Amino acid sequence: MLSQRDEILQQILALSPEDRAFVVAAIEQSLGTLPPDAVDGDSSDALAGADLSSELQRRSGAYREGRTAARSADEVLTDLRRRQLGRTRA
Repeated sequence: MLSQRDEILQQILALSPEDRAFVVAAIEQSLGTLPPDAVDGDSSDALAGADLSSELQRRSGAYREGRTAARSADEVLTDLRRRQLGRTRA
């Protein structure tokens, strides 16, 4: 059974590139006001506030400029699950 955030991620990744870009822009805008401690600091991947917004802008720009390709929801979720399993085994 998928968690709510995995379900939401699957739905977003299933959208057209234009709709995903819209979602990214909306999330990016909302994250501009995040306090630095809003993201779980226990994760070595954690970015917060302006750092997260900058990363989203960088990735969005790379996609728009053709420097990176979109991936299927299944591929992204498989990668995320593998990474999570690697962390829990350590």
